[in-house]
Amino acid sequence: MSVRQPIVCVLGHVDHGKTSLLDAIRSTKVQSREAGQITQGIGASDVPIDVIKAFCGEKLLGEFKVNFTIPGILFIDTPGHEAFANLRRRGGGIADIAVLVIDANQGVQNQTVEAIEILKSRKTPFVVAFNKVDAFGGWIPVKTNSIAESLSRQRQDVNDYLDKKVYELVGRLYEYGFNAERFDRVTDFTRQLVIVPCSAKTREGLAELLLYVSGLAQKFLEKRLTVDEDAPARASILEVREEEGLGKTLDVVLYDGVLHLGDQIAFNTAVGPVASKVKALFKPKPLDEMRDPRQKFDPVQEAVAASGVKVACDRASEALAGSTFLEFKDEAGRTAALEELRSELGELEFERSDVTGAVLKADALGSLEAITGLLEKHGVAVRSASVGAPTKRDVLEASSVAQKDRFSGVLFSFNQPVDASVRELAEKEGVKVFDEKVIYHLVEGYERWVAEEKEKEKREAFSRLVLPAKVRVLEGFCFRVNDPCIFGVEVLAGRLRKGVGLLNENGAKVGELNSIQRDKEAVEEAKPGEKVAISVSGPTFGRQVRDKQALFADVPERDLEELETRYSQALNADERGLLGLLRRIKGMPPRNSVF
Repeated sequence: MSVRQPIVCVLGHVDHGKTSLLDAIRSTKVQSREAGQITQGIGASDVPIDVIKAFCGEKLLGEFKVNFTIPGILFIDTPGHEAFANLRRRGGGIADIAVLVIDANQGVQNQTVEAIEILKSRKTPFVVAFNKVDAFGGWIPVKTNSIAESLSRQRQDVNDYLDKKVYELVGRLYEYGFNAERFDRVTDFTRQLVIVPCSAKTREGLAELLLYVSGLAQKFLEKRLTVDEDAPARASILEVREEEGLGKTLDVVLYDGVLHLGDQIAFNTAVGPVASKVKALFKPKPLDEMRDPRQKFDPVQEAVAASGVKVACDRASEALAGSTFLEFKDEAGRTAALEELRSELGELEFERSDVTGAVLKADALGSLEAITGLLEKHGVAVRSASVGAPTKRDVLEASSVAQKDRFSGVLFSFNQPVDASVRELAEKEGVKVFDEKVIYHLVEGYERWVAEEKEKEKREAFSRLVLPAKVRVLEGFCFRVNDPCIFGVEVLAGRLRKGVGLLNENGAKVGELNSIQRDKEAVEEAKPGEKVAISVSGPTFGRQVRDKQALFADVPERDLEELETRYSQALNADERGLLGLLRRIKGMPPRNSVF
């Protein structure tokens, strides 16, 4: 038995400095070499314990009396939460602890919220790196890795501003169920979330960040970090990548056991689990990066958990990212491994014909798992989920649901190409397709579309439905006695529109409202509080209409039912009350009455 290094995942909103922080720790420039300086692929880096100790310094280590037993940290850098989602094993994620990077100037953003939701669903402990404090007005960069030392040299107004931003963040994190505090004010590490102000640019705060991440992992995750070197190797497939001279290879994070050259392995493909054999193993050098190494990978005979490893093997091109990668030693082990993988695939790819929900297609098993969870958390049921590009069959499946509920019968495609013929069929069938490469854009886009469609539907419905309205006849404002009768009214509730019938408080028909004038100008509608002149055919003022009388728009029974059911939430309390009053006036039974 031995102690492995903890697996630490770094995630957060785009441009908040995830890769820059790791570059500062590794003294690399991966960020600057990325296209558009945005992280394009997932990366893994070994940071030995000697490097962590050097960052912290004897003074800081002495203050905290840390005696490290871990060999270092395996940092995983993700371009988005879809990649983090692929860091999975059955029952949760492989990350032992995470670093959630938040820009101290921008605070919590959309992807920050998504990261928090995934971390909560995986029950992954994390530390907040409150990055870019050097951008605060008046900040004086100090040549130190310690934020505590730097803060002791800042002006009081700068320290006050940092406190203000920290407690804004504390408030936001509380909304998501976390009791957070600045690192130097934490009193109980088992109950409080640690916030470390830092700067990737100046390296201030990196000492405390590394200290708390490694220290907390070692102290609270000791049992999890114990590795049985005789146990079969277990890993998570991050990506399938093309390597010159090798063809397709698997980038995996080995989280248990030892993987050897020549080992028999198994993993999932689109058609189910397959067995294979390790033909070559490669590891990046310490402080180098799997995604963008400065030096060539080292070929190795074995890899010990926890580590990032590149594996060359048969059928690598078919592997599903997010699949568990299992080693087996004999025929019994092979059978058990394939059965476990088959069960994993069944949990993540499914079709539930009894569910009125969306069709989901994604690039990887981890993405399916994360997106299904997020959609259902936002109230969107998923009927079927599978890896691969959307097909015509998927469109027809969504169409069958859309006939019952068009907001459920939609097709989500994450990071997969949508063929033109599939789009054409979707348009013909009236199926909305959401095609995105960022997870939160799927949820955000769907919710925006639903809101827009319901608003459009409401506008169209309200243009054809008779809406409730109550008016009071103004005393002394009769302009014409009859043919038509013209008089002044004040709208008390609802929306008064021309073309509606008017009833008195006894339910008797008074006449038809022909036109409305406000300040001698014709208008289509009058709202509560407005005083207008109305022209009504049928009544004679002084007989059917009198001063101070209450009049009501005559809402037909069919319109009244639709307003009370389908559009009830679109009405305000006064309008809903008017509908109930109209039922009584017209002698209709109360809604939901049973006779």
